[in-house]
Amino acid sequence: MLTEFVTRLLERFRKPPTQQIFAERLMAALRAAGDTRAWTYESERGRLVQPDAPSNVVNLHNLFREYAGAKPADRHATLKHQASAVVGHAIPARLADAKANLRPVIRSTSERGEIHLQMAIRPELAFRPLCENLEIGIAYDSEFSVSRLTTTKLQEWGITFDEAYDIAIDNLRAESSRPWLALQNGVFLAQFGDYYDASRLLLTDLLYRQPIAGAPVVMAPNRAVLLLTGDRNPAGFDTMLQVAERAFAQPRPLPPLMLRWDGAAWQRFVPEGFATRLQQLWVSDLAGDYRDQQALMDEAHARDGLDVFVAQYSTYRRPTGELFSMSVWTEGVHSLLPDTDSVMLFRPRTQQSATVPMTELLRLCGDLMTATAHRPVRYEVKAFPDEARFRALMEKYPKP
Repeated sequence: MLTEFVTRLLERFRKPPTQQIFAERLMAALRAAGDTRAWTYESERGRLVQPDAPSNVVNLHNLFREYAGAKPADRHATLKHQASAVVGHAIPARLADAKANLRPVIRSTSERGEIHLQMAIRPELAFRPLCENLEIGIAYDSEFSVSRLTTTKLQEWGITFDEAYDIAIDNLRAESSRPWLALQNGVFLAQFGDYYDASRLLLTDLLYRQPIAGAPVVMAPNRAVLLLTGDRNPAGFDTMLQVAERAFAQPRPLPPLMLRWDGAAWQRFVPEGFATRLQQLWVSDLAGDYRDQQALMDEAHARDGLDVFVAQYSTYRRPTGELFSMSVWTEGVHSLLPDTDSVMLFRPRTQQSATVPMTELLRLCGDLMTATAHRPVRYEVKAFPDEARFRALMEKYPKP
């Protein structure tokens, strides 16, 4: 009786959620349910819309009223039910009914990381690493929604990821007969118009059928754009990068990587003369991912009462114009460090510091740094390097 009375009392004085907060939670729930569509919130109209598909609208008035009217303890379940209703078409229970609609998708690992931070019940999305922070998923594409498959769904169907991938690839190949658009300097643009253009980098046989010079080199700045040239075509790299830089600002962006097919796998490719521009895109993209992650982690830590400092991913520009990243490891502070180019180790009581490249820091102090499961990754540090190591680092990497 006392517990029930306290609960009712808290409900009475707790601030009701706003429609904006509800909209953000619903969009997170939709992503967790496997909905890969890019929704945005229009506060003036009280609805969710898709910038690239204006006819797709979710009116929030009734949903918000239902959510706000539910008991706080029931709101998570209400939100999950609403997200399922918005997604609409459930993934079929039988593989035979779903086969024709399976497609491979290319996604950022950060997308999965955000979902894990936003949802109390974390869906285990099925994936395979592609390169760096790119991964391959399998999606069920119904008439109204695209839902990524979970490991649970694959288990229910009794198939492995590789088996589902083979089905999805065959389906994609059957829809990949359109000609590519020739741009300047031997660069080609996929023009299939189905939001699986980026996924077609997996069809390496298709890439080799284009008139390129050398091994395939691609950039997929967002899900609907795939650029292709050959690794023996230096003139094409600048054209590719110019187009990609504009496309990164469009909806559904992907990590800004130039990739080269080595005959067995996609590898990160940095041609001579392009390191600075590619690094700038890479650092800027990661800065956004870490900024979003930090906000979610700070919120979760405050909610759960965890006293852990989430270090900032800071960016700076060298005199040469190159962009680089840095974080701060402070003595006596339990922290989660982002994966930056360099880390400043700081001792507050003496104002001493050493700025150490991350690769060197992991080699010398890796026993104090535990990589977390977060995406993008962080390193948990509870103890500071001992006196001998800190002094050695200060001597080798003095304050600039």
